Amino acid sequence: MNQEEFDIEYDRLALPPKRTWPGMRRKLKSCLIGQGLFSQICGFLPILHWLPNYQWKNNLFHDIIGGLTVGIMHVPQGMAYASLASLDPIYGLYSSFFASSFYMFFGTSRHISVGVFAVASLMVGSVRLRLLPDITDDQLITEAFNGTTMDAEIDASITPIQLTTALTLTVGVVQIAMGALRLDFITAYMSDQLLAGFTTGAACHVFVAQLNKIVGVKLPRYSGFGMLIYMLRDLGKALPRTNIVTAIVSICSIAFLVIGKALINPWVKKRFPIPIPFDLLLVVFGTAASFQINLHGNYHVAIVDHIPRGIPNPSLPRIDLVLTLLSDAIGIAIVCFVVTISMGKLFAKRHRYRLVAGQELYALGFMECLSSFFPVFPAGTALSRSLVCEAAGTKTQLYTIFSSLLLLIVILWVGPFLEALPKCILACIVVVALQGLFMQFKQLKPLWTLSKFDFLVWIVSFLATACCDVTQGLAISVAFVLMTVVFRCQWAKWQQLGQLADCGEFCDLSRYGSAEQLIGVRVLRFATQLNFANVELFKRAVQTVIDDSIAATKTKAGASSGGSVHLVVKHENGYGVDVRTAKKLNTWSKPTSKIEWLIIDCSCFAYLDAMGVDTFKECFMDLKRQGISVYFANVSDDVRDMLNNIGFYQHISAANFFPSIKSAYEAIQGIRKLHSAVFITSVFRT
Repeated sequence: MNQEEFDIEYDRLALPPKRTWPGMRRKLKSCLIGQGLFSQICGFLPILHWLPNYQWKNNLFHDIIGGLTVGIMHVPQGMAYASLASLDPIYGLYSSFFASSFYMFFGTSRHISVGVFAVASLMVGSVRLRLLPDITDDQLITEAFNGTTMDAEIDASITPIQLTTALTLTVGVVQIAMGALRLDFITAYMSDQLLAGFTTGAACHVFVAQLNKIVGVKLPRYSGFGMLIYMLRDLGKALPRTNIVTAIVSICSIAFLVIGKALINPWVKKRFPIPIPFDLLLVVFGTAASFQINLHGNYHVAIVDHIPRGIPNPSLPRIDLVLTLLSDAIGIAIVCFVVTISMGKLFAKRHRYRLVAGQELYALGFMECLSSFFPVFPAGTALSRSLVCEAAGTKTQLYTIFSSLLLLIVILWVGPFLEALPKCILACIVVVALQGLFMQFKQLKPLWTLSKFDFLVWIVSFLATACCDVTQGLAISVAFVLMTVVFRCQWAKWQQLGQLADCGEFCDLSRYGSAEQLIGVRVLRFATQLNFANVELFKRAVQTVIDDSIAATKTKAGASSGGSVHLVVKHENGYGVDVRTAKKLNTWSKPTSKIEWLIIDCSCFAYLDAMGVDTFKECFMDLKRQGISVYFANVSDDVRDMLNNIGFYQHISAANFFPSIKSAYEAIQGIRKLHSAVFITSVFRT
């Protein structure tokens, strides 16, 4: 039974024609009236759905505890990561406060902690220093190649916070545009290995950028290829100028954090759901000690200094900078979205709720755009805070209210009390927080065993990010991942299939010793898509199968000449078969290994492009001229519909298509039986 007969036998249904405008009109009408309109609003504002159904008795206590825990982490991390963005610490607090507050209305994840995080802050700092370099004590940001220090399109009168606020708006616009264009699928190309290598490479930038603050020296900043090498070189030259007191404070701070987080907190977590906030304790103790000893005045230790009090008034961002910042904003927007989706999917899977990737793009975009009316820089999902948020027992995004209240208290009243905080303590907080990112090096050993391609993706992403700017590293990493997709397709494997005598199933001849090669028939499986990138490989595979079969036939011809199978002619009712007829029958009955049929297993072909279709035609016609019939098995419905729409069956009959390899082989056996019956009849007639 071929594919056409199979479809008729089992009533295959044709797809209804697509009517775009009537469908859009019905959807638009349902969206603009009644319940449909409310559903659309709830789609953009999920809080309207979950807040009325909030289980106050079961969830409120957990959200309060989780919110206060996350809020305690927001304070030191907000101040520390602002330094990564080359901004004053207060802007980190503003960014975390507004971003998390707005995300609560639009987001669908219940556990992620939105605010400033290391990788995005580093990317912002790279943009800020490239376009508006600091000029302090004749130290400039330096371009590793050509010494360029300022972008000609940026007015020198623009302040750093105006630049980062415009960057925040641009990132939000990019994310909203990605949501409108349904580009959330790009996360498929940001594999876990790419993300791990990229974030580890970015962690190297973060680590090196904090070293001069840890030892208390001022160094120029570089951008471009090899920037980390230049920074480490300058650091080595500047070590004799180390501020001893700053270095001692840094060593004590790192020891305090490492002992607390690596030794004490694991013991605490076994007994209590909330870890001890060693970052916040270090900020409090460090500020008190600095104020008491007057580290800045007596020992020239750099401190945070002035912190304004109160919420800043909203103002329009510099829209004229959007086009200038667009290329940088695309990279930041993608990184923030990918990290958010990765963490969100992890928590959604653990706690069995649905995360809407498209809505997350809108949530991040609206969050950034609304935040840009205040002095902020782009925010995203922080890995460490999100994990702590989940571990603290948080149930919903209502926890954001309590973490934001804690941030608000610091912004309104506590901020000025932190002015004496040494900057080296913030640098130590950042460095110790990188431990989790550097632990990703452990992935390399199992990756090497599992997949060489994934191993290379990790290594290339890491090296590209570590050796270049973070944004350039991301672009190179994504480009390399796309190349690996092409390579996997171009280096596809193919197999010859044989039949298992016991069950009749078809499997790889090289993997199953019990599989038998079919006499006169070859079965080829091409184990990937068929498209322009690998049509030549497909042709070579077909030709290899044919050539090997012809060579095997010639090799066995001499050996099998004396071993023909003779028919045993029985005499019944006194009638027999004469010698001439017996010779003809014996000649026909010899088994031949000459290939007469090729069955192509198309189960891996989810689609065919134009070159794939042409390759089908070319192989069919070439083999037909050689006296070989080609059958196509396991062709998907989508491919068959496409072939039908382009008139493919006018060139190759639909009778050559079969629902399975087994049905194709049964058709071949039927043809053989028919030919044998015709042959025997003709012999007896003669």
